[in-house]
Amino acid sequence: MFEIGSSLREARVRRGLELDAVQKALRIRRRYLEALEHDRFEQLPGEVYARGFLREYAEFLGLDGSLYAEEYNARFAPREDPAIAAPASAARVRHGPRRVGIAALVAVAVAGVAVGVAFLGRGGQSRQPLATPQPAAHVTPRAKRATHASRPRQLASRLTLTATRGDCWLGIRVGSAAGHTLYWRTLPQGETVRFTVRQPLWVRIGAGRNLDATLGGKPLRGLPTLTGTLVVKAAV
Repeated sequence: MFEIGSSLREARVRRGLELDAVQKALRIRRRYLEALEHDRFEQLPGEVYARGFLREYAEFLGLDGSLYAEEYNARFAPREDPAIAAPASAARVRHGPRRVGIAALVAVAVAGVAVGVAFLGRGGQSRQPLATPQPAAHVTPRAKRATHASRPRQLASRLTLTATRGDCWLGIRVGSAAGHTLYWRTLPQGETVRFTVRQPLWVRIGAGRNLDATLGGKPLRGLPTLTGTLVVKAAV
């Protein structure tokens, strides 16, 4: 167990950051940042926002966002009672088998009458079935391979990000700001991360002037010098 709010505040002070600067970088309102630093989670818009803001703020400060989210869940998240399944209807359990039995007897009787009529219509001589069932169509392995081969290949490009001139904060999600998180932390100077772009990537950048980026081996244009967001798509 550790103190969530005080550890966030101490990490911010060590980095020499003011709340206004953090607000501008993360686009989280100052009053919410202050609530996080003082464990006043009831002042946030809701539990989902509290957990998301907490993870994002911790990662921005170079801390383990998952650890902070787990601590919040253990100490502050509301508990929910497990749902209890409603018992099955007694009437349905009692009468169900009887109805199934009656339906089965009726079906057998109808089938018997149909067979008798068909037999009498043929003079009682033929015992051949009225229709010959056709075998199911078989798809050969070659046909399967042809089907898969006809699908268009999905283009992919390699996105390479390098913190060349200093630390750079990165947040990368699939598709949009609400998509699955691929990367959410500070990239130290001299380090590189790479991603295969099969679908658009939502990229949030802080201290962009420290970052070099290439897409498919070519320089990526439009990087912000300070803080900004862009969507990276696979190169054709």
